[in-house]
Amino acid sequence: MMYELIATTVRGLEEIAINEVEELVGVKAERDTLTTVGGQGRIKFKADEKAIFTLNYCSNSLHRVIILLNYGEFSTLHEIYEATKEIDFAKFISEEQTFAVVASRFATQGSHDFTSLDVASQVGQGVIDSFSESTGKRLKVNLKHPDVVISAGVVDNRFWIGIDTTGESLHKRKYRVYQHPAPLKASIAYAMVRISAWKSHEKFIDPFCGSGTIPIEAARYACKMPNFLRDFLFWRLKFLPLDAFREEKERVDERIEHKNLEIYGSDVSPKHVEGARMNADAARVSVKFFEGDATKIKLDYDRIVANLPFGLRFGSPKKVAKLYKNFIQNLKEYHWKRAVLLTASQKLHDLAVNYFKVRKMDIIYGKLPSFIIICER
Repeated sequence: MMYELIATTVRGLEEIAINEVEELVGVKAERDTLTTVGGQGRIKFKADEKAIFTLNYCSNSLHRVIILLNYGEFSTLHEIYEATKEIDFAKFISEEQTFAVVASRFATQGSHDFTSLDVASQVGQGVIDSFSESTGKRLKVNLKHPDVVISAGVVDNRFWIGIDTTGESLHKRKYRVYQHPAPLKASIAYAMVRISAWKSHEKFIDPFCGSGTIPIEAARYACKMPNFLRDFLFWRLKFLPLDAFREEKERVDERIEHKNLEIYGSDVSPKHVEGARMNADAARVSVKFFEGDATKIKLDYDRIVANLPFGLRFGSPKKVAKLYKNFIQNLKEYHWKRAVLLTASQKLHDLAVNYFKVRKMDIIYGKLPSFIIICER
């Protein structure tokens, strides 16, 4: 059976997600302008049931995969209720199962005269009434541990309703046993690895590795490591072919490769270096971590990928500016193929253009406008 699916990702990195979806399940995706403003942070595509498993278990760029059930325009909240009630939820929820609704709301201009809780209430009532009409039974709500999570969203005068197949966002990798005070989203780290065009036979380094997210994501990508350290909501969706999913999981696990990779990570903090080693062990990948100052170590690697300190939580703007200058000075002394650097400061870009060919990608890092600088000789 084919489904309309929407998937969330980092705003600004939609093309990375689109490419990964095609690599993993062989379908063409596109930016979703229906459920977002300008297609930011969401993509949409049609795919079969197997894709629901594959994208959740194997994707590195996506955050959540949702089965889209209904969408359209509305004038009143009651119309969202009616649109929800049109869906036969008896096809998706069993009478012994519980459900909850998670709703979001966004207005590009002005504001709505209702809240996201009001949206959730209308959708929830629509689910209950739909199921009751089909079965004569009343579904139970469980807000803490529901079997089925109904997702709903409102953007201006548009709404959408779907079923969350993921649960906790996929970017929250469970290998993070050591927490850095300013952790990088794993989905951004993966995207930066792909932007670097790194090949598994090349030397790779993150000279500001912190807790090791970027080199760990490089190793996971090269070794075809799935998201095996977590649970997924799709295991509770009885309308999906769960036995086939279990068989596919075994096949995916058998395809994991254990390669001898030249992936390195360095940091000035011995504590972070040790924490990065712990995270790599938990992720079941091999990365060579060492203590070092990014402004002084040799940078004779093929690909250099780093999340530089923003200076928002720690340090002063002057110290960060000096760090950027010294790092770029060190970087220009070595021959590498591509450097991919994340920052929120124009200063780094302005320094880099003096020595390298530079492209810039705007992204949203949390709620902070940031950009990825792509440097080449």
